[in-house]
Amino acid sequence: MEIRLRNEEFRKVKMHRKEIEARFRDLEGLERTLKELRLRILLEQKEKLEKRLEELEREYRELLEFERKALADKEFLMEFRKKLGEENRELTKRLGEGK
Repeated sequence: MEIRLRNEEFRKVKMHRKEIEARFRDLEGLERTLKELRLRILLEQKEKLEKRLEELEREYRELLEFERKALADKEFLMEFRKKLGEENRELTKRLGEGK
């Protein structure tokens, strides 16, 4: 079995080597160690998931704001287009009367 540790964790293991070896000789100690390691891994995974959730929530809020701005822009452009169409019809009418 291979266990990978960060440098900081490796130093802690080296510092507490005798205690760790004693735990491995003791079945109950081994079970406690494994439970602690499992808990640590689960907490790390939970932290990563919470960060990802925060990121997704932030991105979702940004998308909602983008959508709100896009709808406002669309309404503005539709109103502008309507006014241009009215002005165009009026100018066309004036030009037709001038002939």
